[in-house]
Amino acid sequence: MTTAIAAPLAGSLAETVTAAPTDWIVVERVWERVSRSHGVHQPPQTSANLHELLTGAFTAAQAGGFLDVFAFALIKEGLAGPELVTRLRAVDADAGGFRLQAFQNGRRQAVNPLQYADGLLRACEYVCRIDVDGTQAGTGVLVRPTVVATMAHVIWPLLTVAADGTLTASDGGLRRLEIRFRDYVDRSAARAGGETATLHPDWLLHGSPPTDAERSALDVRDIAGIASPAGPWDLALLRLATPPKGAQLPELLGSPPSGPFEISLLHHPHGPDPDGEPLLLSGGSLGEQLGAPPVRYLHDVNTLGGSSGAPVFDQRWRIVALHQGGVAGAGNRAVPVRDWTTALDRPLPDDVPYLRTLPRFDGAPVIGRRATQQRLWRALRPDATAPDRLFVLRGAPGTGKRFTKRLVRSFVEAHSDGVVVTLDLANALAYDADGFARWVTGALSAPAATPAAAREPVTTAPRDIREGVLPALTRRVEEIGGDRAVWLVLEGFGGAALDVPPGVKDVVVNLMGRLRDNPSQRLILVGWDEPPPEGFEAAIEELTFPTAWDVAAHFTPPGGQPADALVAAVPSLLALQQAQGLSGYPAALAVLRMLSAGVTA
Repeated sequence: MTTAIAAPLAGSLAETVTAAPTDWIVVERVWERVSRSHGVHQPPQTSANLHELLTGAFTAAQAGGFLDVFAFALIKEGLAGPELVTRLRAVDADAGGFRLQAFQNGRRQAVNPLQYADGLLRACEYVCRIDVDGTQAGTGVLVRPTVVATMAHVIWPLLTVAADGTLTASDGGLRRLEIRFRDYVDRSAARAGGETATLHPDWLLHGSPPTDAERSALDVRDIAGIASPAGPWDLALLRLATPPKGAQLPELLGSPPSGPFEISLLHHPHGPDPDGEPLLLSGGSLGEQLGAPPVRYLHDVNTLGGSSGAPVFDQRWRIVALHQGGVAGAGNRAVPVRDWTTALDRPLPDDVPYLRTLPRFDGAPVIGRRATQQRLWRALRPDATAPDRLFVLRGAPGTGKRFTKRLVRSFVEAHSDGVVVTLDLANALAYDADGFARWVTGALSAPAATPAAAREPVTTAPRDIREGVLPALTRRVEEIGGDRAVWLVLEGFGGAALDVPPGVKDVVVNLMGRLRDNPSQRLILVGWDEPPPEGFEAAIEELTFPTAWDVAAHFTPPGGQPADALVAAVPSLLALQQAQGLSGYPAALAVLRMLSAGVTA
């Protein structure tokens, strides 16, 4: 079949692809795989513009008779969604398109099964059970790296209502509250699964009470006294000290379809069983939206006590509401996410999940290094800017420069699935640019491998580095990382005994320059004493000796402040160590050990 669809329709299909402009390479790969399997060996057109590339691809796919195959390949790769299917219905059947036959309802749409299953698995990771006084009380969902959303009535015994209706945390609530993720195992089994989260000392970020009617005999259609955006929303936002390991964040959908649509709940119902159930999945439909704009939703998913606070998902696993409660035979009720998400954007106190010890390295203590950990925390974000992804750490002996590689590895492994590779430049003195790039590439391929024997140094022109060495290294970083961040730690710069070859320096300079084009790359340069590229000045961190506050903070719970008396006592202990010939990090470590012996005695 050779009939081509009109350019405007091809452009309309291209508009539905949700890939980022930088994902044109991924689109090209999908095109090449599908087109070659249908006997087409030419690119749709030569263009680095993603929209033009897709327009040409859809036109060529239609002409080749595999438009639907190409479209669903894009959906399978996560580059497009159901909107692409909707617009494909406009393709005339005689031109090789297709139509959905016997369409019976508008609630349950056809979905890509792999995307649906992947979304379900990811959703399971950020739903949690909430216990109060050892008894399962409700369900919650992670909505920010350290914030869990649930219904206020779930933790009502831990809250105090002020005269103006605002909610505050009662004394002792921190000890009575427990949040557990990945609780998939029946509590009657020999082993209960899951991960218990560590709560922030200031654990209640925000609260909005239920209405009086919602706390008594509920008429599910009663929305008297509820207004947008003031509420009330029967909402509690709970702060964690550290994020659950490896958990991703859901998408919150403030404007779902106005008509009925299919939904799913992931919840921990308990009914009459105080131990509750492991995570369960239930389905139904969201049928009615109360108010204009809606302030409550009605749905028909089967729930029990303990389901309150459960996220209500659409078919694309976007959260549209939190389940609230209901009346048998009358329906269930949920709270839309639209109006309370603004509370998530309030500035938080210092929520960096600081490491105080490194379990991977025999529990080595971390003294100070708060600025480094704050930057590591920012660099973990998928949308971290290029300056946030470059670290240039400098400092005198004793400030912990060599400790950096262990801190980076431990921090990244604790809070992400990133790949960390550490290389010591003392092993690169005989390398030219090409040899150094090959060494880095080999380390990325097998982080445990030792460096290959160095070749005789040769002169490598900067042009060869830019056009040959660096592109190959960049491609390897992208292949190794995939969807993960790649952290390359280069230590050993500087010092009278180390003269880094010019070719190696050229490669490092070019790696810094390419950070803007390689979002999966994180580059940590320990001891690099030359200026970073323009616009990267904030990447420089001058390490200093640990202070008395740094030592005292090691004994402080996450998010807290060290005791003034302890801070005041540390300087004299540091002076004692200095009199014995210790300074900097070694002196602080000795004081830490002294205090640990006293604290644990």
